[in-house]
Amino acid sequence: MCGRYSLTQDIAEFLHALGLSVPPELAHPRQYNIAPSQPVLGVVADPTPRLMVMEWGFVPSWAKPENDTKAVINARGETVAEKPFFRGAFRSSRCALLADGFYEWKRMGTQKQPYRITLSGGNIFAMAGLWSSRMTPDGSEQITCAVVTTGPNQLMRPIHDRMPVILNSADLSLWLDPKARQQDLLQTIAPYPADAMTAYPVSTAINNPRNDFAGVMEGA
Repeated sequence: MCGRYSLTQDIAEFLHALGLSVPPELAHPRQYNIAPSQPVLGVVADPTPRLMVMEWGFVPSWAKPENDTKAVINARGETVAEKPFFRGAFRSSRCALLADGFYEWKRMGTQKQPYRITLSGGNIFAMAGLWSSRMTPDGSEQITCAVVTTGPNQLMRPIHDRMPVILNSADLSLWLDPKARQQDLLQTIAPYPADAMTAYPVSTAINNPRNDFAGVMEGA
């Protein structure tokens, strides 16, 4: 799964490649410890790409406002096209969630050691996601999202059995294409190359979502 991630760098250059400009207040997020239910930045194709602030924790658009539908932070890539909870969003409401690292916990006896995983160059990347919009009981719009996950690559396998789907530039364009075919989209749901990533242990300070400062990303 993916339960925490970070976005600390200026996102303007990354989004410029998608033809997007960034409002000054969103250009440099500095989010060191993003946790479920918090606001996150993503790109949606609606039908052309645009930047959107969403709440991490997907609730389908068909969920009735009066129902207490549980938000889900991850969508398993292997079943995302068939599961009723996600299949509508997979067909028509895909998004890319911006990150520069994610965290996972390795079980070591009775303890769990957190790790930070990044691209080898430390650059921003796009995680495949799904998004939804629905009305809440108070009449406001709620925009939510989930990270699509897949099995681990060789780097991740000793740490955890799941990882987010990280999209290269070609797959990102496909994922955001409203006209993309399902069989082509399913090909993008695969582990990112292990030799293009790195992982290192970090302090257990990351365990507390209130600890949102640069120190949580430092090596333990």
